[in-house]
Amino acid sequence: MPLEICQFSAIHYQLKRSSRRRSVSLQIRQGQLAVLAPDYVDKLQIDQFVALKQQWIKSHLQRQATVAAVPDYLALQQLPLLDEQLQLKIVPDSHNAVCREGMQLWVQLSKRVKAENRQAKTVQLLQTWYQQQAQSWFNERVAFWQQQMAVSVTAVEIKSWKQKWGTCSVSGVVSFNWRLMLAPSWIADYVVVHELAHRRHMDHSPAFWQLLTSFYPQAKAARSWFLQHQHLLVLSE
Repeated sequence: MPLEICQFSAIHYQLKRSSRRRSVSLQIRQGQLAVLAPDYVDKLQIDQFVALKQQWIKSHLQRQATVAAVPDYLALQQLPLLDEQLQLKIVPDSHNAVCREGMQLWVQLSKRVKAENRQAKTVQLLQTWYQQQAQSWFNERVAFWQQQMAVSVTAVEIKSWKQKWGTCSVSGVVSFNWRLMLAPSWIADYVVVHELAHRRHMDHSPAFWQLLTSFYPQAKAARSWFLQHQHLLVLSE
């Protein structure tokens, strides 16, 4: 995909053209604006599009600039687990394993793991452990809330998405992102209630939101929390 560095007014952006694209769109990642455009759209039309979107661009760039940096949990040796803070201990061992003892989380790292691969292996082991915790926790919370809400599900699954927190299928399978284990429990609980509300309304209609807030009055606060803090729900950059 060809890449050009362009400027319109005081706005700098990367222009990425593609023969497969059919429309112009904007993308902001890590404070950098990119304009994605078809090959046939000329520069004047692109600048006109950027001009129309100036307010949106400025507000989103400002929002990203004010977002707190993602903490390096491995360096801090502190890991969140819902409402708890676990002290991370990484030790060499004959095999790879993760185990919890009280408020300490021990990562046993095989001595056969090369130095340059240790951090990646540690993150992999921790992710597997968090997925196990997520399966147990969400099983319990779904069981609790489906009784409260008089709905039923066919299965509870744990996923590893980058930009999605939960889903509910027509067949009744509810899925949750394991990264919710890095959030406060009331946030993870909100996602449970949100997805279970879809067992009554498979949309985001007024009836859906009314049902959701009737069971979870903190729903609006939870959505605000996600806007401000969802970028923190990662183990490592």
